[in-house]
Amino acid sequence: MKLLDLSIILMIVGILLIIVSFFFKNNAKKVEQDVEELSISIFQETNNLKRRLKIVEEELLLEPEFQVKSNSAQNNMQNPKVQQVIQAVQQAAQASKAGQGSPQAKNIHQIIVSQVLELNKQGLSVADISIRSNLTEEQVRQVIANGGR
Repeated sequence: MKLLDLSIILMIVGILLIIVSFFFKNNAKKVEQDVEELSISIFQETNNLKRRLKIVEEELLLEPEFQVKSNSAQNNMQNPKVQQVIQAVQQAAQASKAGQGSPQAKNIHQIIVSQVLELNKQGLSVADISIRSNLTEEQVRQVIANGGR
């Protein structure tokens, strides 16, 4: 009789454990959904940051002479000393542009160097890389030849 009672008790405990396990599966599904939602949000944030970084890199490469003009700067244009300073700065800028004819005259930023090397790996021509990076073809050839050093 004791053996029969023991087997019945074990069967009842087993059935109870199976029923309880159904309730715990719901908690696991909730945790799984939370992890998936977190993963999706991290993925979206990463893509958003990559897109912003790409936009900033394109702005840096496409607009090297970007200037912000304010109202106070326009008001100062009437002052003769300010006009003299502006003329001197413009002359210096023109002189530096004239000196950029040689590839050694302008230091090339490391971001541009890495982009030139990446575009070269993708198989773009030197002329295309020159257009995209705002460098002369000679500078592009020099960066490729030096391997970015």
